[in-house]
Amino acid sequence: MKISTRKVLPWQLIEYFTRYRQFIALLFGLSIFFIALIVCWHLLKAINVNELKRAIHHLSMSTILFSCLSAIGSYLMLICYEWSAARYAGVKLKPATIVLGGICASAIGNAIGLSALSGGAVRCRLYFKQGLTTIDVARMSIFVTLSLGFTLPLLAAITALIHPKNTMLALHLSANSVWIIACSVICFYGVLFIFLQNKRLAEKPNNNTQLYQLFRWSIRLPNLRLASYQFIITLFDAILAGAVLYFLLPKHPDFATFIMIYILALVAGVLSHVPGGVGVFEAIMLAAFSSEINIASLTVALIIYRIIYILIPLILAAILLLINEGKHFLTAPQVKETETGIAAPIMAAAVFFAGVVMMFSSVLPGFNHHLVSTFIPSKIVNIAHLIASLIGVLCILLAVGVRRRLYFAWGISIILLFLGSICSLLRGLHWIEASVLLIIAILLIHFKHAFYRKSRLSILPFSIKSFVICFCIIALFVWLILFIYQDIPYSHDLWWQFELDSRVPRALRAALGSFILLSFIMLFWLFRPAPPILTQPKQNELNKAYQIILDSKQPEGGLAMSGDKSLLFNESQTAFIMYAKRGRSMVALYDPIGNSTDRASLIWTFRDLCDQHNLRPVFYQVKAANLPFYMDIGLRTIKLGEEALVNLKQFDLSSKDYKDLRYTWNRGQRDGLSLVFYSPGTAPLDELKAVSDAWLKSKHAKEKQFSLGSFSEQYLNNFTIAAIKYEGRIIAFVNLLETNQNYSASIDLMRVVQDIPKLTMEFLMVGLILHYQQKDFKFFSLGMVPLAGMQRRRGAPMIQRLGALVFRRGGRFYNFQGLRRFKEKFATHWEPRYMAAPAGLDPLVAIIDTTMLISGGITGLKKNKRS
Repeated sequence: MKISTRKVLPWQLIEYFTRYRQFIALLFGLSIFFIALIVCWHLLKAINVNELKRAIHHLSMSTILFSCLSAIGSYLMLICYEWSAARYAGVKLKPATIVLGGICASAIGNAIGLSALSGGAVRCRLYFKQGLTTIDVARMSIFVTLSLGFTLPLLAAITALIHPKNTMLALHLSANSVWIIACSVICFYGVLFIFLQNKRLAEKPNNNTQLYQLFRWSIRLPNLRLASYQFIITLFDAILAGAVLYFLLPKHPDFATFIMIYILALVAGVLSHVPGGVGVFEAIMLAAFSSEINIASLTVALIIYRIIYILIPLILAAILLLINEGKHFLTAPQVKETETGIAAPIMAAAVFFAGVVMMFSSVLPGFNHHLVSTFIPSKIVNIAHLIASLIGVLCILLAVGVRRRLYFAWGISIILLFLGSICSLLRGLHWIEASVLLIIAILLIHFKHAFYRKSRLSILPFSIKSFVICFCIIALFVWLILFIYQDIPYSHDLWWQFELDSRVPRALRAALGSFILLSFIMLFWLFRPAPPILTQPKQNELNKAYQIILDSKQPEGGLAMSGDKSLLFNESQTAFIMYAKRGRSMVALYDPIGNSTDRASLIWTFRDLCDQHNLRPVFYQVKAANLPFYMDIGLRTIKLGEEALVNLKQFDLSSKDYKDLRYTWNRGQRDGLSLVFYSPGTAPLDELKAVSDAWLKSKHAKEKQFSLGSFSEQYLNNFTIAAIKYEGRIIAFVNLLETNQNYSASIDLMRVVQDIPKLTMEFLMVGLILHYQQKDFKFFSLGMVPLAGMQRRRGAPMIQRLGALVFRRGGRFYNFQGLRRFKEKFATHWEPRYMAAPAGLDPLVAIIDTTMLISGGITGLKKNKRS
């Protein structure tokens, strides 16, 4: 009975999960966000702007000062988080680096959300310079996130038991429910502690951690001393962070109950996946305390809390990172234009922030408004309001292009920011807003080197998520308009029926204009012709690629001449990427071939192409020197194996180390073996085909694809062919990949007949090495050994430990160790090769898709297994 493979293979389930997980997360976040807006509207509909103004006037400077001091204390605790994380990871960092990392990672994580990822990206940039590895940074980020996540529920349970009556009133629960929930949480922690103590292993990775055996896995956890330190740090952090909001309240509820509600609101904001928990945190705090605290005062306290604890630290963190980036750039003028670090992501966030500010400030009245109304006609003020709002929408969208380092996005953003600053002055003398916009524009000019891509904005691959975020901001914008002007009787009139000098129609016109502009851009993006996913390379493209290969130092690019892979050229036609598609994976083979200065831009272009078609970008067999480029576009790297290289300047056949190879070379010549080279287009292909067919038949295999060439006249005529002759006939041959730079050479197809002399293959390798030595090449590549160099250590990633296990025990499927031993006879050194793919489950699916591409499908895998 024939069973469909797609229905039984487990990775198809993984593929479906990875395909829809972003949509599900987006839908969940949107639902929570709009529910929070509705709840906030229901709770705030009884107040107006005048009440908010009175609440602001009632705030004293001492109250704001105590809140600021509490925020400073909280961020000192967050620096202590970083200290604990460094001890957990077993790394040593300078105190100044820990302070910078703690402030920047925490501030950005608090504002954006998903602190393990957003804060982890900041740590990567700061700590990689100190010699830390990706694993070290990942351990630190996970420790900071999980230590907070595991400690907060325990703190909330303890505070609930301290004042159960107040907790019962705040959460609208019965006393028995409060006791049951709190005691259950504490009992869970007690059971978990006892369970871990019974699973403790004797091995300690460092002085501050302990290994525990959980089922088949061993995990590293902080020891009791470090866990106690972290509990105290988290306790003080929660108290100080809650005090920021507590001091801003006009009436102070019981502090322990307040901290408990504050912790629950924080956890709900994190679980909602809404950036910064905006709306969710406020809805819970309003629902809990609106009955005992004036709703207007509570709303003002929440707004100022966001400014003190979220916005100001975010701005300071961005400034610190930009200063650090600028210092690195100034102290290293020889840095290439592609080595741009974190400047582009920070400036993208700044442009996005500027767009939000320009949209929302159109709702609020300007400073010294009487001067504006006196000297500037009302029509100009109205136009300035509308233009500022439209500029805000464009800046929010252009932030995507700035993040992708597009030169045109950089230039247009600067122009829009200058125009926005002028509009800010015209519509109300918003000099603070105008100054902020000018500062962002000046910073963009300063970091011009970070925006090196010349791609057009018309092909910028916006995602549905980008437009959803923009529409959510407009929804929040309209919500704010309706809230501020809810007491103005305009519900039965149309927006264009207002007088021109009224602020209500200005805001409504700005909202309507923003919505129309955003809708037009989204429709243009949806209905524009998408570039083709795969195109069969034409002969002129192959000729162009062949010339790029010859002018480069990358002989592996010769595989493009097989014609089975699509080619993506950069705009200047000096480099290309060869790629193919399998499932939802767009797999690029090797690093970009050609001019190294265009490498980063071409990688981004490939990422854009994948995003336009909702495909996962994958780079197969890339070199370590280029890994920062792939990390820059958000990919993670997995080690695939190691490539055997021969340094032809060091290889000396007459030396004592190579006496066995010297014997092989001399013995082969005596036995009648000879090495013959055929220049491109001159090889006897009929005779070579007989050798190839015999080899395929003996291996029960078919021609490989993607990462290897195939036997065809069109393909082989592009290369020099090296053949071994014995008794007047060809018994083995390889096609050679080389360039005009005489830097490196490699081999592709290797075919032999059966019953050849024992040392024929070693004789062939020695002959090729000597041949390229005579031609004054620098390196000769023997190809990659899959899974070589994988580590089985406990601290290594799971996929690397699995690879090491397969390398040692997988001989029945593939002779990994035999291949390694053969190449070790010649190699002077080994270099790692990696795969770059998105995080999560994507690397696993990408490996499977790439394997299918190479083998030609399931049937190819089965045949390879039998052979």
